[in-house]
Amino acid sequence: MHERIAFLALSLAILSCGTVDDGHRPPITVEDRSTEFTDLRFGMFVCWSFSTFSDVEWTRDVEDISYFAPTGCDVDQWCRTAADAEMGYLLFLTKHHDGFCLWDTDTTDWKVTNGPLGMDVLAEVRRQCDAHGLKLALYFSEGDWTWPEWKDPAKKKAQLAELLTRYGPIEYIWFDHAQTDGGLSHAETVAFCKSLQPTCLIGFNHGEPAGDLRLGEYGSPTALDDATGAGYGAQDASSYTGYVAAEFTYPILGVPRNRWFYTNPKWDDHCRSAEEIHATYLEAVETRNVFSLDVGPDRAGRLRDIDVHTLVEVGRYIRGEIEPPPPPLSQGVTCSASGTWRDEPEFGPAMAVDGSPHTRWGAPEEARSGSLDVDLGEPRTVGRVVIDEGDWDRVRRFEVQYERRDLWFTLFSGERIGRLDRVIDPIEARNFRLVIHEANEVPTILEFQLFAPRE
Repeated sequence: MHERIAFLALSLAILSCGTVDDGHRPPITVEDRSTEFTDLRFGMFVCWSFSTFSDVEWTRDVEDISYFAPTGCDVDQWCRTAADAEMGYLLFLTKHHDGFCLWDTDTTDWKVTNGPLGMDVLAEVRRQCDAHGLKLALYFSEGDWTWPEWKDPAKKKAQLAELLTRYGPIEYIWFDHAQTDGGLSHAETVAFCKSLQPTCLIGFNHGEPAGDLRLGEYGSPTALDDATGAGYGAQDASSYTGYVAAEFTYPILGVPRNRWFYTNPKWDDHCRSAEEIHATYLEAVETRNVFSLDVGPDRAGRLRDIDVHTLVEVGRYIRGEIEPPPPPLSQGVTCSASGTWRDEPEFGPAMAVDGSPHTRWGAPEEARSGSLDVDLGEPRTVGRVVIDEGDWDRVRRFEVQYERRDLWFTLFSGERIGRLDRVIDPIEARNFRLVIHEANEVPTILEFQLFAPRE
């Protein structure tokens, strides 16, 4: 009871102070803000909390906040890397569904300043964003497991009031609706946030359409009035007219499954390629979408070396300092398959060589094996093979083959695919084949691509 009275008093005190002084810009219209927002183009989504230490995305049943025990917190490295990658902002996770607050809140003792780290991480993020010329955006789980039935509208308001009055201008808030709206409807949430920072843009990953931004969780760049492929829960702008811009996000750690948080060290040499990220960036620029690439710091509070290397390379591509490698030899060529999911063209073999990680080939409904054949049109020298299974992790035994004089030879084989990027001894051939000998569900492949040897 005393805690509830305290944070209600806090909310009233904060609100009595009026809205935050943006300082950085004069009053502007929503249309101006939409242009300003889309001009950001690219940013880093930072997920760092209990799940960094659990190897699972939702970490339940934590009884002691000392569970979050990083050995450091190098926010300077996060922001420096973002700036090197030509990112315009940091989207920081302030609170996940577990209710653990990464700022020095007065609403609960379940916060980072009471744990082993003992620092207000969000305050340091704000400071380093300013130092590196980055804007700041916030992720916030609307409801959390520490609240009765995951709902406490007074506490939700009090926490948002702190975030929007203590940490300077916020570009946008990425609301996660996975654990309900927290007892405050989306329309009420938008109105409350705008009363504190009128120029802060608001988006919800699903649930009641509201706010300014169409968010795309696990999404891809699409026009604002076309939500096809935009991501989980994305609402088409034709069914809700309040959107002024589109954002989408996916994780840099795409294997063996997409992971928002750092997972265990055995995956520390796995990362989406700079080429894939840069290609998505170019699509985002073309469609006027904003691309939030999730990069989860590790248990020492640092980005993995492979993430830093990859993002620095992306930045060099964006600045034109180096040319991206040529597209795959196999992109757009003739591709056939042993069968297709329900004979639907959208899951046909051509989807595995179209150069997009957002489309895929699917085998027939009852299949637990299958094959893809790629015809390069003429003999070409191949030195690298990329196979992307996406989030499904279904293949249990596979083989890549090449054909000469009507005979098929094994190039390499394995048990699981995930996202495989294999440099091989150069081989010249016209026809290549991916044979899936065994899968635990219907095989599905996002990309089966062949590349010339790297120089």
